[in-house]
Amino acid sequence: MGALALVFTGCLALLFIRLWFVQLAVGAEWARQADLNIVSVDSIAAPRGDIVDRNGIPLATSEPHLILEVDRAVLPLEVEGDVIQRLAAILDVSPTEVRKEVESAGSGLVATLTEFQIDSDTAYLVLEQRPNLPGVRLRTLPVRGYLRGDMMGHVLGHIGLPSLDDLEDQPWLDTNTPVGKLGVELEYEEFLQGTPGKVAYRVNPDGDILEEVGSLDPVQGSTLWLTLDVSTQEVVEGVLVEALDLANTLKEEDTDRVLPPAERAAAVVMEIDTGAILAMASHPGFEPQAFVGGIDVATFEELSSRQAFNNLVIQGLKPPASTFKVVTYVTAMEEGVFPQDVSSPEESIECSPQLAADFVDASQLVWRNWTYPESDGRQNLHEAFRRSCNVYFWEIALSIWRKYARTEQEGIVQGWAREVGFGRDTQVDLPFENEGILGDRQLFEEWQRNQPWRVRKEGWQGGDLMNLVVGQGSVLSTPLQLAVAYASILNGGVVYQPRVADRLESSGGDRVRTMERRVLRTIDIGSETVESLRADLAAVVESGTARRAFEDMGPTAALIGGKTGTAQAFTDQDGAFHDATAWFVGLAPIDDPRWVVAVMVDEGGSGGAVAAPAARAVFQHLFGQEVTPLVAGEDTER
Repeated sequence: MGALALVFTGCLALLFIRLWFVQLAVGAEWARQADLNIVSVDSIAAPRGDIVDRNGIPLATSEPHLILEVDRAVLPLEVEGDVIQRLAAILDVSPTEVRKEVESAGSGLVATLTEFQIDSDTAYLVLEQRPNLPGVRLRTLPVRGYLRGDMMGHVLGHIGLPSLDDLEDQPWLDTNTPVGKLGVELEYEEFLQGTPGKVAYRVNPDGDILEEVGSLDPVQGSTLWLTLDVSTQEVVEGVLVEALDLANTLKEEDTDRVLPPAERAAAVVMEIDTGAILAMASHPGFEPQAFVGGIDVATFEELSSRQAFNNLVIQGLKPPASTFKVVTYVTAMEEGVFPQDVSSPEESIECSPQLAADFVDASQLVWRNWTYPESDGRQNLHEAFRRSCNVYFWEIALSIWRKYARTEQEGIVQGWAREVGFGRDTQVDLPFENEGILGDRQLFEEWQRNQPWRVRKEGWQGGDLMNLVVGQGSVLSTPLQLAVAYASILNGGVVYQPRVADRLESSGGDRVRTMERRVLRTIDIGSETVESLRADLAAVVESGTARRAFEDMGPTAALIGGKTGTAQAFTDQDGAFHDATAWFVGLAPIDDPRWVVAVMVDEGGSGGAVAAPAARAVFQHLFGQEVTPLVAGEDTER
């Protein structure tokens, strides 16, 4: 028993000696060594992938830039003011500007001072004073650069720091790394963002870097090749500005009325048999570069007030007016529905100055043609389309109403319209597309239940169909929907998904994804109808409402077909007058169409006078001709 006690006592003594050695004899040295083994891991931002046009011309890229960061988590509060004063002196700005940037990230977060340019001399001063700048560090970050100003702004979009909603949806995002917010920057974010790298440092308790212990290089995001062509885009954007100037000049010459200025316009050029978009322009626009590093409140509010962020090609809803008559035309041909006592597209009726309808509901009873008070002579379907005779198309609506009201066949026009793309999104690869409105009895009943302020208590009536068949009333569409509709009818019934992206490639040039042309659906439309419509679209340009607009093209004009449209002017609920929306949709070469061009000038007046000349200039470019200045066409369809 005594031996066991002796052994136990000896063990305790050895343990005591060991504890003394660890804690007192070498403890300080071991604590110092432990401090030297603190490892800090920093993320290395990946460059965003480049964006190029269909020919490889760069539109957006990422370039390395020196930036300053202030980590307030390791910046002692008692010296923060002194650090800000020193940084202000180095950057040659006021301390107030520096503090604003530092505090923008919030307490305990890293503030990136993107507002200040850091050149090599500035970087040297920061490094020289590093002992007096705790929490301040220099980093090389890839910074987005947009190389062509506001060109393609709506297609490219812009970037910005993640919002709370972004972080809620994607909690793994780095709060200091910008993400796509609009356009293809948002649509293809997962491919453009790249993969961040990492670097590990051994640091001391004061945060001073002792040495680098390892790193993993970032991987640049994929390069996005667009279907758009820079040269075509440049022409289209310039033409829209000219079209607005032309519209406003015509308004100034109208001494009988005071008309609101035309300020917004849009156009799209698309390949008929692929859905590939060659140009997409919306005016007014914005410069994506303004968002790099953060846009100031005043600039953002000014752009918002002008609706500059709205891509009117996919978001601008307007009555398509007479451009919608292609749908009514197809309905008449395919369903055999013509004016009363007419049984074929060759038989004619009088295009009277006005039409008296025999409705027994609350519908409008007298409908005036745009030629009022003059008659436009006897016209069949082909001539009525060429001259945009509303009376003929109203008579088609009356035939449908008399024969099919309150039956499933009542909506045959809307049925064809939906097939070619009205009242539904086109599935273009851009965010925030508007699907438009296509009125019918079902929609009106839904509105009566959920949005009664939008519709009269009597619901859907014959007059609503009269309005719809000529593209007025309860039909609203975007320029892209019209382009898709015309393309699908004129190519024989194939509805392609429109797209602005062609492919994605890795930074090393390997193919990541190819955006093949995609058929959304096919339409059973007769070849006789297609050929007839092609001939009548050509007649609109040759001798119809667009003739004067295309005179400058000479013999080449014979290769183009199209349709003008002039949506009715109106006075809104606040008493403000809004001028007519000018439209033109054209195709070429009309015997075997390759391109469709849709132009919309909001409050631009007559489609024949303003939108058709704008489309003419675009077709001049597509055919390799010199683009001549816009000259007003015929003021029709008013």
